[in-house]
Amino acid sequence: MLRVIIVDDEAPARSELRYLLEQYEDVEIIGEAASGEEALYTIASQKPNVVFLDIHLHDIEGIEIAEKLAKNDASPYIVYATAYDSYALQAFETEAMDYLLKPFNEERLDKTLKRLRKRISQGPVDRMDTSASLEQALRQVIETMQPMAKSFMTFSRIPVEKATSVAFVQVDDIIYAAAEGRNARIHTKTENYVTSFSLQELEKKLPEEKFYRIHRTYIVNLCRIIEFIPWFKGTVQVRVDDAEETLLPVSRTLVKDLKLRLGF
Repeated sequence: MLRVIIVDDEAPARSELRYLLEQYEDVEIIGEAASGEEALYTIASQKPNVVFLDIHLHDIEGIEIAEKLAKNDASPYIVYATAYDSYALQAFETEAMDYLLKPFNEERLDKTLKRLRKRISQGPVDRMDTSASLEQALRQVIETMQPMAKSFMTFSRIPVEKATSVAFVQVDDIIYAAAEGRNARIHTKTENYVTSFSLQELEKKLPEEKFYRIHRTYIVNLCRIIEFIPWFKGTVQVRVDDAEETLLPVSRTLVKDLKLRLGF
């Protein structure tokens, strides 16, 4: 049985992950925590064998919590949950079992649970062996990614399809992009264009410091957001400065991270 505690200071994120985990018969949610201090207390009292841990908490960083837990012989397995992939190296250094990106993907979560079941069924594992195994896995990831590095470079303009030709849109002119079937449609101040890229492929081509994927189906230029609007039940919309001043939904699990990116 996977005895799980969910740690996230955003209630919507905890609710979404709880809902997904409750679909598995061998997963028991034994507690939640909305802060680092509450997490340490709850983990100590409930003794879970798995903790889903947000990296950004308002009082203690998730990685610091994991480091504290690792000092105990019977520390739980840690699965980090965050909207950023830039903490992966630090996550592996704290012997995390896995690293999930928000918004949560059900297929990816299923793989995480399979990995956890396998590890728990093996019984106690020597920490040195675990570290060596994680280091080897991380090296394989890095070696695989290095030849692909050029394909992940960002661009100053994006090719788009017109009736009889291919045009180019300057990245700074893009206000937002939306998934449209298998492709992404780019919206500028006055026009919109279909690209040959999926939304995921387009995301890799856009500069991370300027663009943010606020929803499974939307990427937005952070500099073109003109209004942040709380909606209902913890959800949020943003208004962008295209001709229609379009409202775009923000995934509940990304609200906190978007606020950080917007500076409040």
